[in-house]
Amino acid sequence: MSAKKGLFSIWMAILGIIILIGLFTTYKLFTTGHVLFNTNDVVIWSLPLGVYIYLALASSGLTILAALPLVFGIGKYEPFAKRLVFLAIATLCGAFVSIGLELGNVFHMIYIMFSPNLSSPIWWMGAIYGLELIVLIVKFGLMHKGDWHSGFSKALATASFILALVAPLMIGSVFGITESRVTYFGPVMSIYCLLMAFMSGTALFLFYSLIVNKLNGNGVPTELYDEFALIFTYATAVVVGFTLLKFAIESATVVPEFLAYHQFEHAFGAIRGLHTEVLLGLFLPFVLLLFPAVRKSVGGKIAASALILTGTLFMHMEILLAGQSHPVGPKAEQYPEFINYFPSIWEFLVFLFALGIMLLLYSLGERFLNLTEAPE
Repeated sequence: MSAKKGLFSIWMAILGIIILIGLFTTYKLFTTGHVLFNTNDVVIWSLPLGVYIYLALASSGLTILAALPLVFGIGKYEPFAKRLVFLAIATLCGAFVSIGLELGNVFHMIYIMFSPNLSSPIWWMGAIYGLELIVLIVKFGLMHKGDWHSGFSKALATASFILALVAPLMIGSVFGITESRVTYFGPVMSIYCLLMAFMSGTALFLFYSLIVNKLNGNGVPTELYDEFALIFTYATAVVVGFTLLKFAIESATVVPEFLAYHQFEHAFGAIRGLHTEVLLGLFLPFVLLLFPAVRKSVGGKIAASALILTGTLFMHMEILLAGQSHPVGPKAEQYPEFINYFPSIWEFLVFLFALGIMLLLYSLGERFLNLTEAPE
């Protein structure tokens, strides 16, 4: 017990250092501005926005997963419900930290919320995720007080589920209506974001829960985690199929913008013409999950989840950067044919700060809020 307390104190000290670094980064961004990021008139969406998309989608996936016991009444998953809701809240808080600092001033985010443009998907994206966060917090508060099944509590669970379905579609539409960027344009982006949300949320839940259970030693029936691993496998299979379809469409088209896009689509390298992050962060874990011995082992679940979590971040960044790399319109006259981008140290520190806030909330919740509690 004393050893665990010692480890917890060390862990909290590490997170405290990260938070202090993040607060200093916030101060620098507020006083110096967006010039600290390696952006320009062409590449305007950078690492902090990619982190926001990554964490926001994972939060939606966690909320959708929580709907299994809370909305669809699958009672055997109730011991996971409270943790799922809390993880969704903490992950979304990390996402808001990243987007708040990406805007250069967190008050810009508040201004956007209170100056609505109902024709803007960006406004709707922020509004839906903001509402989802409020609903999740109220729902968690009721669960913590023991109110799991009242009419109001069930209504909140249903509302959070619907919002978690709509929010990824809205993130996809932010890109999908960008007609000037053909590689973004269309309904594919919305579907892709929803599928990625469920897969990454399930990966995050498995990765976190299995590590926490290993550290705490409080066992949950192995067969339940095996069931979640099977759900994870199915979700990954759907994303693999959709990704292959996306590759087929992109490779078959002769639209000039797609031909230009192909010259920059491998931002993180390629193995035999295929994206490195897709091969190692999507296809490889999917193959591993197909083997029952791997899927049913704790190490196999953790390894596959870690690969997916790493791969999805790079996949989001790949799409984000490749779609902006080719200047269009008047910008094409003053910039090279392709723009290279690498995050500045301040962008990495924003990423670190968002993760630090998220992990701090995870740790405090696990320590003080009894996240494995189930209704009596």
